[in-house]
Amino acid sequence: MSTKVTTTDLPHHLKPEDISATNIPTSEFSQKTILDILNTKCHTSRQHLKQAHAVILKSGHFQDHYVSGTLVKCYANPRFSNLELALKVFNSVLKPNVFVWNSVFRACLEHNEPWRVISLYSEMVGVDSKPNRFTYPTVFKACSITEADKEGVQVHAHVVKNGLCGDVHIKSSGIQMYACFRCVNEARQILDDGSKSDVICWNALIDGYLKCGDIEAAKELFKSTKDKNTGSYNAMISGFARFGRFEEARKLFNEMNDKDEITWSAIIDGYMKDGYHKEALEVFNEMQRDKIKPRKFVLSCVLAACASLGALDQGIWIHDHVKRNSIYVDAVLGTALVDMYAKCGRLDMAWKVFEDMKMKEVFTWNAMIGGLAMHGRADDAIELFFKMQREKMRPDRITFVCVLSACAHAGMIDRGLQALTYMQQMYGIDPEVEHYGCIVDLLGRAGYLAEAEEVISSMPMEPNAAVWEALLGSCRKHGEVEFGERVGKILLEMEPENSGRYALLSNIYAKEGRWVDVAKMRKLMKERGIKTNPGSSMIDLSGVVHEFKTGDGSHPQVKEIYLMLEKIIEKLEMEGYSPNSSQVLFDIDEEEKETAPKYHSEKLAIAFGFINTDPGATIRVIKNLRVCEDCHSATKLISKVFKRDIIVRDRVRYHHFRNGKCSCNDFW
Repeated sequence: MSTKVTTTDLPHHLKPEDISATNIPTSEFSQKTILDILNTKCHTSRQHLKQAHAVILKSGHFQDHYVSGTLVKCYANPRFSNLELALKVFNSVLKPNVFVWNSVFRACLEHNEPWRVISLYSEMVGVDSKPNRFTYPTVFKACSITEADKEGVQVHAHVVKNGLCGDVHIKSSGIQMYACFRCVNEARQILDDGSKSDVICWNALIDGYLKCGDIEAAKELFKSTKDKNTGSYNAMISGFARFGRFEEARKLFNEMNDKDEITWSAIIDGYMKDGYHKEALEVFNEMQRDKIKPRKFVLSCVLAACASLGALDQGIWIHDHVKRNSIYVDAVLGTALVDMYAKCGRLDMAWKVFEDMKMKEVFTWNAMIGGLAMHGRADDAIELFFKMQREKMRPDRITFVCVLSACAHAGMIDRGLQALTYMQQMYGIDPEVEHYGCIVDLLGRAGYLAEAEEVISSMPMEPNAAVWEALLGSCRKHGEVEFGERVGKILLEMEPENSGRYALLSNIYAKEGRWVDVAKMRKLMKERGIKTNPGSSMIDLSGVVHEFKTGDGSHPQVKEIYLMLEKIIEKLEMEGYSPNSSQVLFDIDEEEKETAPKYHSEKLAIAFGFINTDPGATIRVIKNLRVCEDCHSATKLISKVFKRDIIVRDRVRYHHFRNGKCSCNDFW
């Protein structure tokens, strides 16, 4: 232990000032007064905390363990993020008692340093300081997080030795720890050890079974739990949702009378992780009808759903909710807002949120750089990348994926190759499959197909299907049928059940008029039982997401939509438009070939937008597949003839159509 601290050891030399309302002289501060000051004045003000620390040192209260332990807790407050100073205070306490030890354990855990908890616990045992019932839950949790199974078993032995097995808080923490180690039998033994177990212990084991994938054991335990509470239901709902068993999750959800914020977030998060974004948004709307105030985690989840669906109105409502309720926009929530606005076509709003954020993490910068890249703003994306470095934020592998993607979409070959070299030489980041995929895309889009294939051959790891798909897409773009045929066969061997591979190869054949090969491809799909992924487009109006599929007739306004589409096509034909049938996947007669592209999903969505928005209003469409050449040409013409800005997000990037031009410059 170091020697006793003085006021000169503080970060600043402060003159102890009177911070109480009653002007008590510092020499007369009692322990109770000091603790009151720490607990009431110092949680939100770093200045008050420094002043209180000075008063404690001058008045001789520092070696009072309750005062020094509370001081450790105050410095470790996440608002101040000063764990090192909290540890400095701790190291200055002579023979700390269990309260001081527990304070520093919690401080380390709150600052994501669980290994330090285990190390300090070892020190505590070494100096014969006796732990109490508040010590073990924190140490068990630290062992869980670090997966320190040997240390965890030793700590459990100490619990037994000290006669604390019957404490329900220690018991539930022990169950959680063993479950994290996937030792559910040992966790079950703790539950069945003969001492009293409360519902939290039962819930911990239910959750443990689910985390280990044993759903049936969890269901049996849930049924036998006598005093189920909201946590019991939450554990089962989270587990069912995690394994995609949404009918069972929804059944339990509907049975509950007292849903809390965790209940709602569990089912929303489950839907999100399985890609059911529309259902997640519907549950969130139910949550609002039930007057449940969502917390940050739920808001971030729902913003991700809005981003996926292009539900801009809903996203704006959430942003307004954050402002109305003075919710602090931390890095996670702020990044979710940036991502939502960028993916919903409002790059201006994404930028405003980004600029207003006080706390940015590397993933925040990645979201903004990626948003700029998706919108074809490659120069801006690269400039932001340089700004990131000027602000001493270290880029990670995802940052470089975003930068390389920006270069690929803009055809910036030299800059892309420089970025790859920079990543290795400046930051020591070895390229992964995603980075090589971007380079293959970059070279292939620009027509350097042989060079792109050389990159694949030189990869230090096996190229995945996404890398080969990038090359196949370039073959389609440049009409390289033989090259594409060879790459396509490699892809079909790698992923024989992926319909997109067949579709892309078929499009290459169709573009060259090789309808016999298209028919063979379709026959192969039929023999293998492969079903195509239908094109769909979504448009968000007044907070409601409307979805359309090619040739769709299910929408309530279907008659008006098709009539409007006919009028639009008629005007386009007067301007010289004729359908491009080169990407039709079937060997059909010429009349059908011309009709098929006319009813593609994005055209239906645009027609719906014309009916339901004011003249001149911007129309935003989200498409699940890459925009075909016919729809791209038609939408450019629609924007010119009808004087409408149309923003389309396809599977790869954004297209801003205005006055007959597209932001991608026909390079997509």
